[in-house]
Amino acid sequence: MSEFINNAEKLREWFRTCPAIQRGNKFRVDFVGDNPTEYSIFSVPTPLKYHENILGDEVLDDNQTQNFIFASKEYYGADVQQNLINLAFYQEVVNWILEQNAARNFPVWDGGTIKSITPTLTGAPIQIGSNAAKYQIQLKIKYRRN
Repeated sequence: MSEFINNAEKLREWFRTCPAIQRGNKFRVDFVGDNPTEYSIFSVPTPLKYHENILGDEVLDDNQTQNFIFASKEYYGADVQQNLINLAFYQEVVNWILEQNAARNFPVWDGGTIKSITPTLTGAPIQIGSNAAKYQIQLKIKYRRN
């Protein structure tokens, strides 16, 4: 049986090329552990776009959008410097995504061709513990179906 690699895995591999992401750290899909520093790509439910053709049938639009979250578990607490480092990391990741978008350097996409990858939410802590927090950004991927 051939190995199946879905779009979340392709996106994870693409993120692995970001210089801000440490190679030795775990990078998961739809899960981030309790220990800093780990990364993850989360799938986000995204509505499919349809239109009615001339025969009255509902058909998928050629241009679609899919949303994902890039998240990480980071050290967090009363140390202002550490929290600033976390926010700077996310700014570096956002800048890298924007550079890749401008260069049109995208992962291969199953079922289509990516037209853009854009951050839609800035980095922020969303789950806070006593010494670690989950930070995340949201991404919108626009693609044209093959």
